[in-house]
Amino acid sequence: MKIQVNHIGKMEGHTDFVAEILRGDVKSAKMMTTEGARLIEGILIGRNFYEAPIITSRICGICPVVHKISSVKAIEAAFGITPSAQTVKLRKLMLMGQILHSHALHLFFLSLPDFFDLTNDIKFINDNKAETNAAIALRNWALKIVEVVGGRAVHPIACEVGGFKVLPTREELASLLNQYPTALKNGLALLDLVLKVKLPQFSRLTSFVALEHGREYAFYEGDLKIMYQDGREKTVPYEKFTQNIQEIEEPYRAAKSALLDGEPFMVGALARINLNHRFLNPLAAGILKKQAWRFPEYNSFKNIVAQAIEIIHCLEEAEKLLQELSADLRPEDSLADGLKLIAEANPAGRDSYGCDAVEAPRGTLYHSYEIDKNGIITDCQVITPTVSFLKNLEEDLIAWLPNVKDLPPEKRAIKIRALIRAYDPCIACATH
Repeated sequence: MKIQVNHIGKMEGHTDFVAEILRGDVKSAKMMTTEGARLIEGILIGRNFYEAPIITSRICGICPVVHKISSVKAIEAAFGITPSAQTVKLRKLMLMGQILHSHALHLFFLSLPDFFDLTNDIKFINDNKAETNAAIALRNWALKIVEVVGGRAVHPIACEVGGFKVLPTREELASLLNQYPTALKNGLALLDLVLKVKLPQFSRLTSFVALEHGREYAFYEGDLKIMYQDGREKTVPYEKFTQNIQEIEEPYRAAKSALLDGEPFMVGALARINLNHRFLNPLAAGILKKQAWRFPEYNSFKNIVAQAIEIIHCLEEAEKLLQELSADLRPEDSLADGLKLIAEANPAGRDSYGCDAVEAPRGTLYHSYEIDKNGIITDCQVITPTVSFLKNLEEDLIAWLPNVKDLPPEKRAIKIRALIRAYDPCIACATH
């Protein structure tokens, strides 16, 4: 028996799904990416280091902020540059905007209709008009954060190595802060809708990976925390991630995939909640407590609940950052001036290497660069969240298919898409 679902829509990029079932046993379940490799890493080789954040932010139109920030931080690591505390706060604020707008988009417009067995999104919108308006308004506020801090909402340009080309004004930040109560109200409305959904009873043991900071819910920085499916936990410096995570290429898709010590693993909101829930902000922590989860939570469908809880956490975090920055924003000079930066940061004319990891909406994102004494990139590696979780998604699908294989084809396709979209894949990032 062959099950094929062509064009899994409502996600970033293009992919099909094909499964083979023999005598009732699922033999394979494959995500077949239907767009070609984009070769961004190859494009970067031979270019000046300061071009990397500009180019890599074009990997994705949904999450350009995290590519920009991770690229900038990796280059700063190569040159030994420590950005100011204010710069870090501004980057964190921009990152909160990134997470908020991506989660709101995914939850309401891409994933939730699946759990109402709907293929007509217009009906879903008409049935949930208040929540539709809340999701749009929340996303607009989040994008305004990115625009104010980053210079524009998509592919922001103000953030660069060492600082910002242009700083926002206190008035702009204060205006965003004044809109926070409405943004929180909209976030809670979206959360309430997610919590009303009756999710499938599904569980499969797996390993989880996310950044862990030790003092805050890690998005911007931290070490790599691994929770293996046998209960073991390990923390490793993010600089050594390639010693544990191996990218692999397979003939049936342009996107790479990855294994952790030879096994599939999960990244993203569910992984972050499993590993870092004790660092959630107060309102988000209270909401999670009411869910009475037993940790670790292995139901991958609950990734959408984890995203909704992260929306509340990120709203709380954005409020704190806006309060601090609008009260005490100070002028500062950027360090990023091409050859001047090389001369100041690398006076001995040495080759250098730098890497970084941040949490993107879909999971941990890695950037690493080798840069020669003239500031030219000689090698680079980008590992995206979707690359990391593709094998885990396929293993989940193998475990999920016996529950839905005997349904009518149209109904079965809805159930398959529901699990795939709960992961929030970004195929554009995966085929970078």
